[in-house]
Amino acid sequence: MGKIARLENLNKHFDGLRAVKEVDMTIERGSVTGLVGPNGAGKTTLFNLISGFLPPSTGSIYFEGREITDWSVSRRVKAGITRTFQGSRVFSGLSVRENVVTGTYSAKNREASEEPVGDGIGSRIDWILKVTKLRKYEEFLARHLSYGYKRRLELAIAIATNPKLLLLDEPFSGTNTFDLQELTGLIKLLSHKGLTVVLVEHDLGSVASLADNLVHMDGGKVTIPNE
Repeated sequence: MGKIARLENLNKHFDGLRAVKEVDMTIERGSVTGLVGPNGAGKTTLFNLISGFLPPSTGSIYFEGREITDWSVSRRVKAGITRTFQGSRVFSGLSVRENVVTGTYSAKNREASEEPVGDGIGSRIDWILKVTKLRKYEEFLARHLSYGYKRRLELAIAIATNPKLLLLDEPFSGTNTFDLQELTGLIKLLSHKGLTVVLVEHDLGSVASLADNLVHMDGGKVTIPNE
């Protein structure tokens, strides 16, 4: 498969606090990587560095062979890096379908992925609504969805950006057992279609059932088992 991303000696300091320390990590194309560890370990900060929401203090980030350390968030999204957040972030005054449409804007003018989602933006949106089980809610305003379904919608928007690398920050938080099973199945489906996924999650059972690789983070440092 080969690597899609690489982090080299990545560090992030906040007023003397080292939130991320000397992280060297390779992300294999088409894999699911589970990033686990206690609260305050630096997991979300690491996501912010990869996705461009924070600049590293030192170190380098590479994506598909190019150094992207100084790239903006929008440039990274256009290149194929998308992330979700711990709390739901959707457009509450737009319908479910309109929310998903917003995700397609960053995918324009970029080569389509290998996902067999049909021809045209409309077909792609239909496919995304179907696999996220949101089709019957497509005309609902997002504010009327339950918290669990807002998390689904956030994931749907992320998929609509046509990512190559998808960073999921606690995608199962606030979901019930049924939603958890469906979301786990969806992430497996996306992975089988070639999408690379890195997820932060406290539900270790779900991570273990999904991940090809587990990375433990504590005190800003990462440990990769069996290395």
